Amino acid sequence: MVARILIGLTVCIASHFVNANSYVFPAPAGGANPVVTLHDEQSLSGLQRKNIEVLIKDTYHTLDSANKTSALSLINESYEGKLPAWLYNAIQRCEKWFKKTEGNISCRNGALYNYWGEYVRGTHDLSRREVRRLARAARIAEVKFTDNFGIKFSPPLQWDLSEYAASLAIERVVDYLTSLNFTSFHISAQGLETHVSNEGISWHGDIAQEPAVQKNGTIAYIQPWQRPVISNGKIASVEKGVLSQSDGWPSAKFQAVSVAPNAFDAMLIAHFAVSKPAQHALDLVNTNALTALKLIDENGRVFTSDSYTSHTSQLSKDDPYLMSVDIVLPLFNIADYRGPYVSVWISDEKNHLIKSLALRGTSERWLSELRTWWRRVGRQNEGLVDGFAGATKKNAPLHIEWDGLDDFGKNSNAQSLILHIEVAREHGGRSYEKIPFTFDSLTSPITVTGADEIASITLSLMN
Repeated sequence: MVARILIGLTVCIASHFVNANSYVFPAPAGGANPVVTLHDEQSLSGLQRKNIEVLIKDTYHTLDSANKTSALSLINESYEGKLPAWLYNAIQRCEKWFKKTEGNISCRNGALYNYWGEYVRGTHDLSRREVRRLARAARIAEVKFTDNFGIKFSPPLQWDLSEYAASLAIERVVDYLTSLNFTSFHISAQGLETHVSNEGISWHGDIAQEPAVQKNGTIAYIQPWQRPVISNGKIASVEKGVLSQSDGWPSAKFQAVSVAPNAFDAMLIAHFAVSKPAQHALDLVNTNALTALKLIDENGRVFTSDSYTSHTSQLSKDDPYLMSVDIVLPLFNIADYRGPYVSVWISDEKNHLIKSLALRGTSERWLSELRTWWRRVGRQNEGLVDGFAGATKKNAPLHIEWDGLDDFGKNSNAQSLILHIEVAREHGGRSYEKIPFTFDSLTSPITVTGADEIASITLSLMN
């Protein structure tokens, strides 16, 4: 049964609030009930509400691997078959992420999830070697998409999209509402907030206990530390976190808040980000201006992608607390050139850390060669090295955006700041630059010419 509620929703159009109709739809056992909110006094007919309810139920039924008659179960049994168009499209999209992330985003691990389910039910003990084997076997399996929404794949691959059922149900509801010419609406379900508006309406709410503003797209949220790895509504694993698609073992490095144009991509990114070092996930989303990411570690330390603030707040490019840092590294014409280790951070005048902006390099041996950074920051922040450090990238330039918040997402409240850049290269040199600044001083860009391992540094407001 669909419940209808008339509310004064916190959505903004121009500068005033608007009334909205909100509908709560039932979800299968264990799932959160999706809530569809239509802005500007739009409403759903009884038939439209029924059709949405059917779409949601059909999505969960189709993806239910425990149901031997579901579309996913049937192709997993025969390793080929025809799929509904929406599911065919979802698997294709997941495969694109699979290739882009070298298997770290995957919908192929049905056998792995089955193994974990059997362990939770007491069928066998848990073997780390076996979960690695299952993850690897799925990773190297061949997949071929055929005409008319057909698919063929090699054993032992088994598709599993149960973690993404809510996101795919939301996408189908979005497509249905759009086909009916609804132009402004919001859908909430199970760690997902999807907003669609062609009328300048934005959604204001809380994500991970922080206020967020959303225009178009989806925000997905996962808090992994109390989340059972496997749960079917009746039994749940004592192990917490999200299964790493690459090695089959639970991981819970961060809370993840991801932004993407659609619900499925947002949830795929969030699952990936929970289980990987921060810089790996941030590098992934920074390649696409339409995606963004916020990570929070167990100590409350916050890491954000370049465009997260612009996606989720009312900060404009004229806001004085939104600035960019561009660092150019020289290229040396030598045979055995190795990418340098780089650290970028902001402190107050007393050298107290305010915000870690970038850290390239994963070997503690060479990170300690960033002597100033190691003495003032790295040595006291082991979790920062483990969670935030990323691979060296030869002499690729750094572009960093900063929203004026400290490592814990709070206003820095410091009037006078210092930008620190330190670069060290194996079999090469070491350079360190510090640039004092205030936000008021950035009315025009500040450019500093470096020496040796640093070519130039530019600070500017994002106008």
